[in-house]
Amino acid sequence: MLDYIVSIIIRFLNLIFSLIPISISLWVGRRLGTIAFIFNKKRRLIAYANLKAAFCKERSPGELRAITKKTYQNLVETFVEILNLTIVDKGYAAKYVEIINFERVKDAAKSGRGVILLTAHFGDWELLSLTSAMVGFPITVLVREQKMKRVNELLNRLRESKGCKVVRKGISTKNLLRALYDKNIVGILSDQDAGRNGVFVDFFGRPTSCHSGTMEMAKRTDSIIIPNFIARRHGPYHKVFLEEYIDFRLSKGGDDIKENLQKYAALLENYVRRYPDQWLWLHKRWKSTPTRTVLVLNDGRTGHLNQSLAVAREIQKARTAQGYGLDDTKIIRVDVKFKSPFLRSILSLSSAFASWRCHGRMRCMRFCLERETYETLMKTYSEFIVSCGSSLAAVNIYMSKENNAKNIIIMKPDALVGLKKFSLAVIPKHDNPPKAKNVLVTTIAPNLIDEETLKRDGEMLKKRIQLGKKTVLGVLIGGDNPEYSLTGETINSVIDGLLKFCDSTDAELLITTSRRTPTEAEAVLKNRLKDDHRCKLLVIANESNLEEAVGGILDLSSIIIVSGESISMVSEASSRKKVVVFKLENKKGVSTKHEAALKELERRGYISACTAKDLAPVIEKVYKDEAPVRELIDNDRIFEAVRRLI
Repeated sequence: MLDYIVSIIIRFLNLIFSLIPISISLWVGRRLGTIAFIFNKKRRLIAYANLKAAFCKERSPGELRAITKKTYQNLVETFVEILNLTIVDKGYAAKYVEIINFERVKDAAKSGRGVILLTAHFGDWELLSLTSAMVGFPITVLVREQKMKRVNELLNRLRESKGCKVVRKGISTKNLLRALYDKNIVGILSDQDAGRNGVFVDFFGRPTSCHSGTMEMAKRTDSIIIPNFIARRHGPYHKVFLEEYIDFRLSKGGDDIKENLQKYAALLENYVRRYPDQWLWLHKRWKSTPTRTVLVLNDGRTGHLNQSLAVAREIQKARTAQGYGLDDTKIIRVDVKFKSPFLRSILSLSSAFASWRCHGRMRCMRFCLERETYETLMKTYSEFIVSCGSSLAAVNIYMSKENNAKNIIIMKPDALVGLKKFSLAVIPKHDNPPKAKNVLVTTIAPNLIDEETLKRDGEMLKKRIQLGKKTVLGVLIGGDNPEYSLTGETINSVIDGLLKFCDSTDAELLITTSRRTPTEAEAVLKNRLKDDHRCKLLVIANESNLEEAVGGILDLSSIIIVSGESISMVSEASSRKKVVVFKLENKKGVSTKHEAALKELERRGYISACTAKDLAPVIEKVYKDEAPVRELIDNDRIFEAVRRLI
């Protein structure tokens, strides 16, 4: 019934548009294109994301949005011209269509070989095939079968009434080969995704899957390929460009199918760059490309960055499990800086109303972010966005809208932002996450520690130090944050406990600080341990950091001692070894979610927690405990959640 109704509507519109000047018909088409741009959300997002992938380093979001809108206008203009194809004749073609390098098709037709006019969903491709017939070169065209049979037949009769011969895709494709063997001219559209089994060539800097059928037919039938494109100049006026031949007789050998597909892709890219609003951006052209990019947003906090990188790595692993190479998933990091804390709050507030509408969203981002941050983000395209912490939640949301990307947040965002705007939220249990399909509840924070990393870093650290004792204590010292402080008194107590245990068990120390460690604590550590024979490694991160320090310490140590202000540090330490957590001074004197998390981990037997003064006996107790280590690893669950997402 729908097919019947649509066919009647098309006949009616054909009658109406044939009675009014073509310039007015196209004006109406542009207005209808604007309406389609507004309401056709799904395809609009695909078109903008494609444009972003192709032009993000060259054009602003405002320009890309304008091209997206113009693409819709051109598409509906083309539809209006299709409705008007009944009036296309030699006079129409002579008046409105200018052909560049016409001699190329003339010479090819005289060559005694088959000819393939190869084009794309570019400009008014339907008018292009009819123009060929109008200027004396009727062609056989390969068309896609439409779902509506009446509409499909209506279009095919129209094409054939102007001198074209229609070949349907499928079993009748052999008719194309017959036409080429008979030295005729064939018209083929080829610019859409060919799936993972297609031939991959470079198109806009990305591996792009292409159908090889046209090239295979040309090679098999010894036919000449003429790439050709029609571009709308203005209104009903068009230019047809006939490019130089693609001829397999001139191929250099080897993979000549791929070589010539690359030539065509380069030509198409050139025309798309010249006329970006005239290509059909609405289909998923890079659906099968092996390359994907993960954008990691960094708020400057090392713990948050490591958690984000850990989840990004799980995306990489999940794609590797799908058969892609490790290098096919690129992880890029952008440091996000706000102009002020107040403007950060403003951006969070506005994100609750975030939509695709480009101008308002981009103005808000530009207003709240530092200029370098904003420009870097706008020149970045990615399929996945990952961030950690509430401060970056709004930027995550806005960038997912900008790229039509899937987005992942780690830790619970502000209530104002909410969780509905995220594809996946990875939230530790102590944050009291709500039950939702897009929420994964973890015991600890995501971390970068795995067997391969530990082994590599351990080997690197072994080359720097000499360990002579059986028992080694690894010590990870953090520092101040808004809730806790590391005082000189605390660090002195920690050192007392460490040295007391070393003396009683003949153990050695491997120690690293973090960027947050206060100067006072660093001074105490250097004063007491720099020349101490029991301390085989002392890394002051703010002076001379070692990339392999944390992983190497975790690999080489028997027991890990870690400060308790950072769940990220505790998570890294708890992954493989026995862990003792010493508490820092609580600035506010009230219970925090960190303390609740530590109590839960201790209750479940993953860590032992104590004050700095009680460190020695607790380490002794853990040392004598012969129970196997309870490994605390959430990465497998994160991997499964990410695998389902992608």
